[in-house]
Amino acid sequence: MKRIVNILTLTALLLLGVGGSEAVAHSKPKAQSQQSERKPIDIKSRRTRPVPVGDSTGYALVGDVVLYHNGSVITCDSVVRYSDRQMSCFGNVIIRKDDTFIYGDRAEYSRDEGMARVYSPLIKVYNGDATLYTYNLLFNTADNVGEFYGGGTFTNGTNLMESERGYFFADLDEVVGVDNVELKNETYQLKSDSVNYNSESEVARYFTRSVTWKDDSGEMLSSDEGEYHNKNERYIFRSNAYIVGEKQEMWADTIDYKSLIEFIELKHNGQIRDEEHQSIIFGNYGNHDNKKGDTFLTDNPAFISYGDSDGDGVGDTVYMRSDSMYVYLIDSLGYCTLTRPDSATLAAELAAKAQRIRDSIVADSMAKVKVARDVFLVDSLTLVCDSLATIEQKDSLTMRYSDSLQMVISRLKPKPQQPQADSLATDSLAVGALTDSLGGRLAGRAEAVGKMGRVEQPLEEPQPEAEEKDDQPDRIMLGLNNVKIFRADFQGVCDSVLMFSADSTAQLHRNSVMWNELNQIVSERADVYTRNKKPTRVLFSEGKPLMSSELDTTRYNQIAGKTIESLFNAEGVMYQTNVDGNAQTYYYMVDDADGAVMGFLVAESSDITFYIEDNTVVGIMYRGSPVYTIYPMDQIPEDQPERMPNFVWYIERKPTREQIVGDWHINPSERERYMSMKRPQFPITYAIERHRESLVSGGRWADRTDDISDMAKEFIEKVKEE
Repeated sequence: MKRIVNILTLTALLLLGVGGSEAVAHSKPKAQSQQSERKPIDIKSRRTRPVPVGDSTGYALVGDVVLYHNGSVITCDSVVRYSDRQMSCFGNVIIRKDDTFIYGDRAEYSRDEGMARVYSPLIKVYNGDATLYTYNLLFNTADNVGEFYGGGTFTNGTNLMESERGYFFADLDEVVGVDNVELKNETYQLKSDSVNYNSESEVARYFTRSVTWKDDSGEMLSSDEGEYHNKNERYIFRSNAYIVGEKQEMWADTIDYKSLIEFIELKHNGQIRDEEHQSIIFGNYGNHDNKKGDTFLTDNPAFISYGDSDGDGVGDTVYMRSDSMYVYLIDSLGYCTLTRPDSATLAAELAAKAQRIRDSIVADSMAKVKVARDVFLVDSLTLVCDSLATIEQKDSLTMRYSDSLQMVISRLKPKPQQPQADSLATDSLAVGALTDSLGGRLAGRAEAVGKMGRVEQPLEEPQPEAEEKDDQPDRIMLGLNNVKIFRADFQGVCDSVLMFSADSTAQLHRNSVMWNELNQIVSERADVYTRNKKPTRVLFSEGKPLMSSELDTTRYNQIAGKTIESLFNAEGVMYQTNVDGNAQTYYYMVDDADGAVMGFLVAESSDITFYIEDNTVVGIMYRGSPVYTIYPMDQIPEDQPERMPNFVWYIERKPTREQIVGDWHINPSERERYMSMKRPQFPITYAIERHRESLVSGGRWADRTDDISDMAKEFIEKVKEE
């Protein structure tokens, strides 16, 4: 009987490929085709004995058991081998694949699938400073992919990610969290349904709608697809990208946010809503500097200022477009000497500001500040040109474009303040005194107009009330090339425009044309002063300004001079126009009763003032030895032109709201919805941490980091050599 047992034991040892305390063998398939499909399992243990398994017999391997299959090593205290295909591992289980370690209390392993199912009150996967804790785990030694479910929490340095389930790829150093994914590090927190995190590159990628909280700025970022690069703190958002900050919202198809330098790049369908300044800016390419507050947009950009101070909703909205737009902030020292012609209020403000600077900064420091300020402006404008040249892939900008830039730069250079002349000189003459060439009805009409002109106390220009200044830095908006502006009560075009938040003014440069109701004004420069989003004063200068008003398709009233100044009341309605220097007038006199054109006035003088009510001239005052002629309509000489030499009616250039806005769609604010979202709470991580602490303190589980034994390593080396 003893001999029979020995024969059975010997047979078992031969079949198992193990023996004695150091027995080693290989489970070799008989056919070569089977070997390519089923790699052998190399096994080593100190002792082996048969055990009953149902109706058949299995074998127990005990003591320093080592299994090697598909390049993975499994060590444990004991193994029950049910067949050459299936076995169970017990006690201190370690599964090692290269630098990845899996720790559990028990594991079931299938040779055909190469699949290990690990069991433990808490399972740990460890690779350097990357650790995963979970409740359920499958690991495939063939493709080195693990699957966990029932909840898992993963840490890599300062990065933490949890999810309901997921996968890890040992060869790629990647973990994929699926369902209720929450991720964080020192700079951000994220919620998503699926996140792919690479522990080597520290890049997190997602492919479903995800929301990120940026801790240092309070911003929220979201997109349908994107990635975060932890090493250089860079966010790349693709498909319906969105950012909401304290005062701004941004949308684009793609947003590249370099957090370390606070630089945001927007690509295609870019849109920035600024709630502080009540504006929206669009562009298919642009960037925003969070530190400086500078914004640049090009490729069909548009701008909307939607402030509604009076509640009428429409009249206060300003629409603008140009080939490129640049908005930048300036501090309390920047551009402190910018000239605002004829503005006593601004002059006082500038003087007070200069005094404060002198009190706080020594003279040589002021010189440095001024130089730095001027260099900053030129560099900023150069950056705009360089960016546009690159985007449009042109070797150089056109001469006209360069001229426009030079014009803008020159406007920003300090100029001496000029005293404002008295708007009504003492030698003013009334039109009524000049009507002796006409008789009857025409003379009576002219006399009536003249009486309106003889005003002892002319209407005074209302002085703008000082607007309360906050602590926010001033803004300058620069629009370059093909500028179009639309508002319900005025429209304009020019080559370049500058808008200043410091005193709510705007400057239009080169080929400027503006329209107000039926009036058109052409000049090389226009300075627009506003209060509460409505114009108070517009000054046209340079290039022989010419104001025209259409009477009908063949007749136009025309006014020209060195400068033309239009004044507006609190409702933004023009009530007075002053023409200073070489003033010229072509004016058709119309009967109010029947609208008949009675005569044609041609006049020249040093200066002229027009008084306006309901868009109608009700009084004219000339100053400085006027020369005039009033012709009846049937007595206008053939050599008397009815249009001034530089007159052009540009009505076809008058922009509409639709032309400026184009295909741009204003995105509704999503601030309230996003700000109501709850930040990640990491409930899975919290539950696992509490469970882990309880297991360790109760002695039911050890948080292991041990490697496989030296004996196991020697065994693996021998197997590899064979």
